[in-house]
Amino acid sequence: MQGDFSRTTFDAADSYRAVLLQQGRVLLDADWNEQAEITAHHDEVRTRDVVGRSGGPAPAAGATGPAAAGPFAVVAAGGSAPAGTAWADLRVSPGTYYVDGILCESTPPAAPAVGWPLTDQPHLPAIGAADPGLAEPAGTAPGDRYALYLDVWTHHVTADEDPALIEPALGGPDTTTRARTVWQVRAIRLKNGEQCSDLHVPGWSARTPRRMIAGLRPPDAGADPCLITGSGGYQRLENQLYRVQVHDTVSGGTFVWSRDNGSVVAALLTLAPGSGAGSATLGLDRVGRDEELSLREQQLVEVTSRDRELRGLPGFLARTGAPTGLTLPVTWLGAAPASLAALGSSPVVRRWDGGPLPVRTTATDLEAGITVRFPAGGEVRTGDFWTIPARTVRLAYGLTQLSGTIEWPPGDRGPTDQPPAGIVHHVAPLAILRRAASGWDLESDCRLLFPPLTGLVTVDLVGGDGQEAMPGDPLAEPVRVVVRNGSSPVVGARLSATTVNGHLSVGGVPDLTSPATLPKPPGTLQTLVTGADGVAAVRWLLDPAGPAAQTLTIRRLDDHGNPVDVPVVVTARLSVAAQVRWTPVCAGFAGTRTVQDALARLATTAELRLLGGDGQTVAAPGSVVPQPVRVVVDSPCGPVAGVTVVARASAGASGAGLVVAAVDGQPTPATLDNTGARKDAEVPTDDTGVAAFWWQPGFGNDRSGTLELSVAGASDPAIRVAAQLDPPGARRPGVHITRLTFATGVLFRNDSDVAVDDLVSGIHAELDGPVRQDSVQNKPVVRVELDLPWPLSGEDHQIWADFPVGYRTVVLDATVNADGALLVWWPSERTREWLVERMWTALGKARWDDPILGRLIIDGWAIVAEKDPAMHLNGHANARLQGGRTLLELPTDDEVTGGRFVQWFRLSRNKARAVDVPDVGRRTPAVARRLIEAAGLVVADEVDEPGLALRRGLVLRTDPPAGSPVDPGTGVVVVVSDGRG
Repeated sequence: MQGDFSRTTFDAADSYRAVLLQQGRVLLDADWNEQAEITAHHDEVRTRDVVGRSGGPAPAAGATGPAAAGPFAVVAAGGSAPAGTAWADLRVSPGTYYVDGILCESTPPAAPAVGWPLTDQPHLPAIGAADPGLAEPAGTAPGDRYALYLDVWTHHVTADEDPALIEPALGGPDTTTRARTVWQVRAIRLKNGEQCSDLHVPGWSARTPRRMIAGLRPPDAGADPCLITGSGGYQRLENQLYRVQVHDTVSGGTFVWSRDNGSVVAALLTLAPGSGAGSATLGLDRVGRDEELSLREQQLVEVTSRDRELRGLPGFLARTGAPTGLTLPVTWLGAAPASLAALGSSPVVRRWDGGPLPVRTTATDLEAGITVRFPAGGEVRTGDFWTIPARTVRLAYGLTQLSGTIEWPPGDRGPTDQPPAGIVHHVAPLAILRRAASGWDLESDCRLLFPPLTGLVTVDLVGGDGQEAMPGDPLAEPVRVVVRNGSSPVVGARLSATTVNGHLSVGGVPDLTSPATLPKPPGTLQTLVTGADGVAAVRWLLDPAGPAAQTLTIRRLDDHGNPVDVPVVVTARLSVAAQVRWTPVCAGFAGTRTVQDALARLATTAELRLLGGDGQTVAAPGSVVPQPVRVVVDSPCGPVAGVTVVARASAGASGAGLVVAAVDGQPTPATLDNTGARKDAEVPTDDTGVAAFWWQPGFGNDRSGTLELSVAGASDPAIRVAAQLDPPGARRPGVHITRLTFATGVLFRNDSDVAVDDLVSGIHAELDGPVRQDSVQNKPVVRVELDLPWPLSGEDHQIWADFPVGYRTVVLDATVNADGALLVWWPSERTREWLVERMWTALGKARWDDPILGRLIIDGWAIVAEKDPAMHLNGHANARLQGGRTLLELPTDDEVTGGRFVQWFRLSRNKARAVDVPDVGRRTPAVARRLIEAAGLVVADEVDEPGLALRRGLVLRTDPPAGSPVDPGTGVVVVVSDGRG
């Protein structure tokens, strides 16, 4: 914030709750502002803990118009979901939304608009017709996917942007400023396959900012200590708040600086061409408050505006001439604004005291002994800034007087590098759009919406589901539901219960034999009311003439009797015992009083249902599906035995399908060819009403086949199941590598340092199943390759280079064998002798000191399982990074049938012993680096991570974790707390 502030003191790591005034003391601007930031921080953390990283209130039930879409929905101009919508017609609906606990408010635009256009947003407005707020992504093609997301940050508002902040009674001087939450809908192209869930993770779309170190020049060795100008430290005689701000990102970036936090500003009223080339005349509303805080000759100024700042665009830099009244002549240092209107709203002229200077790693002098430098790494962005409080005198309790210093976090080796103090951006995904031929389609709504606390009313089932009853008998227990608001029961809530089949009662058990006692016939509503415990119950008598499985639906009602919430659906089933218990109801349904005649008539009205076997796959044409296709013949009085079921297989390009009856417990036939099976089969249902079939599909050109099943005599098939042919190269289970060791017992890992003594002892690959020895023995299926330097000697050495410039791969002579579930590789006697002595002698003569890169290769496609020749050794393994090393996850998987296994290593004459990662938790990064390097390891990276439990700047943990045994030289990632939650 570019206000006239003394310093910024808020730090979340301090865990301060309030700023407390003391009587008779001075109240500073920093104290007031810290209290405001403490309050905002507590509010945002509390809201984030309740809402989550982002979210907004769900629209009320029955809402219409713009309110029906909910807050910050991406809609078409008419309010519907975008479908072939032009970019200019895309809108974002008004409302409130929370991002990282920050409240984002969008007031409704003027009626009848349903939302703000993406091209003209409240905080990203269009500047004239040629410069829209959010322009349509250029060069898009049908199928391109973009995420629209909410970008939220704090914008500083002064009286130049909002004149209402000035109190007229004071005669013109400004007083306080404001911090405004601004939001913008931005677009970013998605990678392949990214979905809303990928956009809600922490750090999505985040960048790694460039960091800065501020310091003081040491005093000259020969300086006179009695002279102020010869002393070290901060040398000015006034306290200042320096601001260093990135101006643009061209050629690595440039920055400007101000000793007054960039607060010397004047409103720009007119912009006219000057008398010379590259000059202009600026009309201002003021030139400053006094001699020091004014715009004078030969100063650096930036012409910018609120709209340019909100767009993240740099202003236009110029050098001033001598002002005349409120007219300021300037000479542009580069590009110039086209006009006053082209700047957008609230144009201003801001004074800087130095720049533009390049962003570089070496120290750059500002003034008065203050220097800044930017360590390598990270990305600069226009508007990134740092503040440096400079003090002529600093007094502290218990310390002597210190003169000429700056406030900057110290470290063990000097000042520490700091990320920018701002601008802090917070993002949340809103929607995913897909480019269509005629416009843009809404692919996914990524918003997270929630009801109010008073609307968290739920209806839950507490009993009565899944019961069975004989036809004509009531269910043993009532169906019971509970209505709760959170964990508290809701008394007197009204619900509706309805079923297409059966009868309902809220009193006693209904009796089908006495129709007068049935309060509700099938298909009508029964109203329920919850009691003191929030529970409501309904009795249910199933329809004996209905289907075997019947459902009951219960929904909560609002004050007007309209259903709300998700319904609770309960299922019950008619049951027929092993000894058929025939009730008068079933006898009446069948038109006879005898069970035998009833079953004969029920068979003609039976229902055929699928029990299993649909959607199977087979490896090749001529194979049988792994599981039988099973169906059941059901009736209102239960399953029916003795009903003939007909199965008919379709024919395809691979030949006619075959089908035959399946016997319970029979193993899956390999094929039905030459077994007498035909394209159709008739099977009677057993005592449980079930018929089962083995099916050998006939596949068409689409690699699928079908089987139709029906009750004998039916005109149309009741059920159709499908089977698929495995695609070429489909994954199949196989044998896997579970562990690799040397014969010395040392574990063999990928990307590891290997001693020659371990390698010459041989390699053991442990498997999870035996393999055929004749697929391994005396075959080159397991081999070790070394990449030797080339050229070392001979004609190649003379012709091409007198030092090695590349590598020549050699395969080591060795014997390979299989012993059950173990693959063994051991080098020949000649190879062992060469590896131990001769190779290192030759390398020494060529002054080659680096380890030799080697690879273990296992050709899984050539190695087959002992129990099944169709199963191969599947050598595909996933990799993960740990401490800069690439490790393979064993056992291998089935992603690639017969996949090749490759593991690389570095061969040395002598291997150093593994070292343990030291415990550097709760230490500063500088101390952690010294301890890690002292252990023979290196710091691969240093990253920040939220950690409220530990103050900012201390180490949370390492990767690999402390105590992990690793090879010397392994990279260790140091994770440092940033003091945030």
